[in-house]
Amino acid sequence: MDDTLVLYIGEKNISSWSMRAYLALVAKNLPFEESTIELRTDKDRERRRRVSPTGRVPVLHHGARVIPDSLAIIEYLDEAFPPPAHPALWPSDAGRRAHARWLAATMHSGFTKLRESMSFNLCFLPKPPQPTTEALAEAGEMLSLLQGALDRRPETGPFLFGPFTAADIMYAPAIVRLTAFRVPTARAPKTPAYMEAVLAHPAVKRWMDAARALPPRETY
Repeated sequence: MDDTLVLYIGEKNISSWSMRAYLALVAKNLPFEESTIELRTDKDRERRRRVSPTGRVPVLHHGARVIPDSLAIIEYLDEAFPPPAHPALWPSDAGRRAHARWLAATMHSGFTKLRESMSFNLCFLPKPPQPTTEALAEAGEMLSLLQGALDRRPETGPFLFGPFTAADIMYAPAIVRLTAFRVPTARAPKTPAYMEAVLAHPAVKRWMDAARALPPRETY
């Protein structure tokens, strides 16, 4: 089988889901090719449908295999490139792994008001708009979940489960949102240091530097 990995993504200051797949590949220490499909000019999804069965990005091509969806890509990478040859994306302990998985699944399917009001592209504007009350309420719920994980965190590493894992990857774009929109963290006192650690992670910083170099987009 051809082992070439190609990740198709949207613009780095727009596609938060693409960011997750990118971070997973980098965390696995895997060489890969990166191909950007501009979402702004692919309104009918024609270009995305050529490479993805869902017509969405991110989508990973691994030889003849095609894997859309960031969470599916994370799971695939951990199975196709297992430890110890490659870093694990999930905690080794069964209980912590279950916790990490439900946190990731919650991020994957929830927080719709936060996504709408604090859209990823708005994070790169000089002055993001005021988020809605519903979005701020969901942001509070998210911070509470992160605080709960941090309260149970082992004493090894600054991330949710010690080392940088899939749970941190899934929440990284949301952390960009919470930071850009200056969401209050007083009720989740451990989250500011955690969010700072995520934003300082080399792979996150590399994505964000590239995103900030693009023209900001109020709409797309």
